[in-house]
Amino acid sequence: MRTRLAVLTVVLLGLAAGAGHAEDSGIPAAYVDIGLGVRPLGMGGAYVALADDEDAARWNPAALARQENTAFGFMWTKQMKFVPLNYISGTLPLRRFGTGYYFQTNGNDVLRESTGAFALGFSLAGLRMPNTYFGVTTKIRWASFGNNESGEGQVTGDAFGYGFDLGLFWDIRRIEGLTAGLVLKDVINNMSWDSSTSGTYDESVPATMAFGFAYRLGERSTFALDMHPALYKDVYWRFAFGAEYILLKAIALRGGYSQDLGAEYVNDNITLGLGLDIKIGGAHLDAGLSYLFNELANTPRVGLAFR
Repeated sequence: MRTRLAVLTVVLLGLAAGAGHAEDSGIPAAYVDIGLGVRPLGMGGAYVALADDEDAARWNPAALARQENTAFGFMWTKQMKFVPLNYISGTLPLRRFGTGYYFQTNGNDVLRESTGAFALGFSLAGLRMPNTYFGVTTKIRWASFGNNESGEGQVTGDAFGYGFDLGLFWDIRRIEGLTAGLVLKDVINNMSWDSSTSGTYDESVPATMAFGFAYRLGERSTFALDMHPALYKDVYWRFAFGAEYILLKAIALRGGYSQDLGAEYVNDNITLGLGLDIKIGGAHLDAGLSYLFNELANTPRVGLAFR
């Protein structure tokens, strides 16, 4: 079992090394990953080893295999107090595997970007790797720009592309409450652009990788730590730490911190979050708010989830 697990992990790490073989990350085909979901962002973006709700398809698809409940969520924010972003996500557990999805759209007529994704997560117990899960997210991306009718000489165009994320998740039974996760985003991807001035050309979104641990201390406290290795020469390693405490079985208090490592400018973020769980029959309605403190612009995120 350990040999199979080691081989699978090495394969994912090899894919990460191959995805980041270029010296520099280059200019991404837009689609900068700001991190989505009120709970994950409230915990500083440390979520790879948690992903136990409707945001699993976005953060680690392997965790879908462990989920037993159907969930649906919505989030809204305005990046830098300027760019509106809408995001919906959900999960649907099936008999042998878990499924998840998300859709996001942001921008306006100047530049609008959208992504639709579907994910699968399943147990590797059949391969004699108990408590180990694997997942994949398939993404379709499209974009348009220059539709703001600014006059003669306006540059217009659109784009279409795809991407794949791979994830692993471990339930470390020897230490109760401890889990681990590994995710590689955009290991394979491409964007085809069509511009009124530059014609058609292809561009890739830089791959990213994250691994981390989460620890649940009883039913109230959760702690998580993520590391984001630098896959390119012009980026830095980054870490994120987050915590959550459940008060009165209905109020979630969250906080997190993240920053670059080894950079002259550390690019640090502080986040705070609040969740309110309202029980409705056999379901739960979760209203949430997270707030990002950043030197460029503080950004609130609001969301609603039904589980």
